[in-house]
Amino acid sequence: MTQHHDPLRPIVFAYTVVRDALAAAAEGRCTRDPDGTVLAVSGAPVATLNGVISPNRDPNPQVLGSLAGDPNLTGLPWSIQVRGRAGKAITEVAARYGLTAVTTTPLMIRRPGAGMLPGPAGSVRIRPVAGDELGLYARTMAEGFGVPLEVFAMFAEPALAKREHFTFYLAEADGVPVGTGMAAVTDNLVGVFNISVLPQHRRQGHGQTITAEIIRAANDAGATTAYLYSSTMGEPVYASLDFRTEEILTAFTAPV
Repeated sequence: MTQHHDPLRPIVFAYTVVRDALAAAAEGRCTRDPDGTVLAVSGAPVATLNGVISPNRDPNPQVLGSLAGDPNLTGLPWSIQVRGRAGKAITEVAARYGLTAVTTTPLMIRRPGAGMLPGPAGSVRIRPVAGDELGLYARTMAEGFGVPLEVFAMFAEPALAKREHFTFYLAEADGVPVGTGMAAVTDNLVGVFNISVLPQHRRQGHGQTITAEIIRAANDAGATTAYLYSSTMGEPVYASLDFRTEEILTAFTAPV
């Protein structure tokens, strides 16, 4: 299978590059098989931030199984992630490691030529943050997602701000943090991550504003296509910005 016959592969590959870079910034373990499949272990207590991801439409079960046996995954929540609906061979590899819970997430893409981006809503201000503010960024994101701070502690590391092509955004309304976002640029692609809005500030258009600003800034830097993996809550927001679902990502994790 070549990229010519698999037009979504460069986008999913870019996602694996981001995961690889986050693991490296967290001083974790990252390695890539010649077929593009990556093992990225960030050490964060989140299954989707540790594990094996294949950018290939037809992932190789042997490659997945080999990388999944890495001892650095021991004691961590982790996952195997593949494109589309997984077949029997992949399901069996995941089950061999106790990963029997299955979730799917839509890959949404905003193509060149999409509609105009909306301007800021109300008094909200979206700004990139430096390394010395990543602690505030991580706290705001954790509150937005409703999880303990330790879940996103890796995003508080000042070294992350030094990673090339990563930009972390804080949304503020009248000087008060209301949400977060992150951009990761790979060639002409921008990945949109970490879109969160604090519960008391939702339903005011902030999620849409943060996402639009990330896209606008990336477009100015030469990125022409935006992609993201959406939550159920986020799908209508991203659809309003002309993102369209083009594929799904299947994640195998250990049952809770």
